Amino acid sequence: MLPSTDSSSNNSESRFSTAWWVFVALAAALLPLMVLASFDFGVTWDEKPRHHYGELIWEFMRGLRARTTTYVEDGGHYYGGLFDTLCAAIERYVPVNRYVLRHALNATFGWIGALYVGRLAARLFGRWAGVLALILVVTSPRYFADSMNNPKDLPFAAMTAVALYYFATLSPKWPYVSRSTGIKIVVALAAALNIRAAALLYLGYFGLLILAFVVAERQFDPRRLLAVLVRVVAVTAAVLVLGTAFWPWAMVSPFIRPIEALLGFANAPFGADVLFNGRAVPSNELPWYYVPVWLLISTPPVVLVGLILSGLFAERSWLPKLSALATLIVLPIALVIIQHSTLYDGVRHLLFVYPVMVALAAAGWTAALMRRDPLVRRITAVLLVIGLINVLTFDVRAHPNESAYFNELAGGPKGAFSKYDMDYWGNCVLQAVGWTAKAAQLSGIPIVVSGEPSPVIQLDSERYHQLSFVPPFRNQHHIDIRLARGSAGAVSSLAARPDALFKVEMPDGTVLCTVEPGPRFAEIESRLKLPAAGLRPHQLIRP
Repeated sequence: MLPSTDSSSNNSESRFSTAWWVFVALAAALLPLMVLASFDFGVTWDEKPRHHYGELIWEFMRGLRARTTTYVEDGGHYYGGLFDTLCAAIERYVPVNRYVLRHALNATFGWIGALYVGRLAARLFGRWAGVLALILVVTSPRYFADSMNNPKDLPFAAMTAVALYYFATLSPKWPYVSRSTGIKIVVALAAALNIRAAALLYLGYFGLLILAFVVAERQFDPRRLLAVLVRVVAVTAAVLVLGTAFWPWAMVSPFIRPIEALLGFANAPFGADVLFNGRAVPSNELPWYYVPVWLLISTPPVVLVGLILSGLFAERSWLPKLSALATLIVLPIALVIIQHSTLYDGVRHLLFVYPVMVALAAAGWTAALMRRDPLVRRITAVLLVIGLINVLTFDVRAHPNESAYFNELAGGPKGAFSKYDMDYWGNCVLQAVGWTAKAAQLSGIPIVVSGEPSPVIQLDSERYHQLSFVPPFRNQHHIDIRLARGSAGAVSSLAARPDALFKVEMPDGTVLCTVEPGPRFAEIESRLKLPAAGLRPHQLIRP
């Protein structure tokens, strides 16, 4: 069973243990750190249309717009608008660049997700497991990067982590769901559903967990069963109704349309090519092993080893909890494979399974550190420290391009280059734009920029008064910025450009983005003063 039966969780003496204080201190320090780090991250593909979606919903909620005018193109109405509506509403009162604001709120959701992953691990496997889970999830490069500017998958993953924690507070004794716990689960799952329809999976988990309790307790009294059924139905109905409060399209039929959206995701018509194993593969024709391979090469070794340890050293009393967590990881992956779901941009659509992986890995490391054999404990401690130093070193050196992380199984970013999509979000474009703004400042001249992806370049360049943007087809720009995305041949050719003025690179030299002379470069060439190579984000002009 998932809920903790450890009576020490309610023990007043253990409540304020050393581990508890360490957890609280880390959590308190992480929130401002993550918000400040978000300033270094660029605009992503989805942010402009998602913000527009939030504005439409905000106007609808204020009675200024009809429901039918809140829909957006390209299947955007299949997503709830909670996160985007919050951004649109807060923007009215906070005078700051909207994307800086969005990233700060995104980072806050990332912090909430990390906090509840730690709380979940602490409740199930002990407080030190919670501390470790908090550290593991925040130092995971891709989770940290998604916390900065992924407006769909990260907020959803955070809210599902909250829901799982409250699942763990359910009682294995009748009536299983107290009023307060039921309310907390409704709030968490309604928030998740207001972001992505995949929250319906967690309603299913909730029902299965209650069923497992009924069977384990042999609770077959008809009156008691009816009382439990009423509570489960009440939670389900409340989640579906409240879960469409920020989702006008689904609000029309809250018991039907969320299911329609969930099924629609699996068969999305998006057919763009995905770079996988060096080949361009249509996103709706991916091989079955696409997700397993991506998870294997994009997860830090310290988490992978923790998963292995959870199977080798777990205490017998932990096995039901570990099995439940493993099911939460395997089931969505299996469904995606069986349904041949459309995927792209790595496995970001399955980001919500990663916090569960971290909780399981934390349990594995904790179990190994609790072994009686002192040699096993010492070896485990050394391996854990090495693993954490390895990933933390990458985070610091690669910042703010943690999203292009690949582990040693892929040969790092350099080994993955031209085999897998690197910075699919276009996050690194902000560094290229910032470098160009620095050049404009040093030279004392305005610079016109363009390139691809043009929507991202336009939004990033709007943060700098030294720059102006024109669409690339006009051929009126001084500087051309290019993201290394596309076929293996295209990204390799881009990285090898001999005329590049600047390249955004990973610590191992992998090129993510280039700054090149544009059609009108000759007009500014003689006056252009280039910034020094290798400038860190804080050395560029702050947006």
